[in-house]
Amino acid sequence: MLRISIGKDWVVTSDAHQFILNQKKLVKTGGKAGEVWLDAIGYYPTVTQLVSGLVHHHVRDSAATSIAGLAAEIERIGKLCQEAFSTHYAVEKNDN
Repeated sequence: MLRISIGKDWVVTSDAHQFILNQKKLVKTGGKAGEVWLDAIGYYPTVTQLVSGLVHHHVRDSAATSIAGLAAEIERIGKLCQEAFSTHYAVEKNDN
């Protein structure tokens, strides 16, 4: 199973059929208070669609007030994804 962290708030996982975009959340009460859990935000058949979904979530929640600001946010997300996938690929390659 795939598990790639993207930035501090997101994790990509997978199963046999899809890629899953998860948001990290903190348990606030109960016996597991303080632990991080993954909230599945979306299910995607391809990595490209998953990245588009991640961009969509960031853009929707963005505080950008201009097209330039929005473009900068999208570029930042792209760099986060590129870094996360490159790091995962390098680790996987070294493990084999």
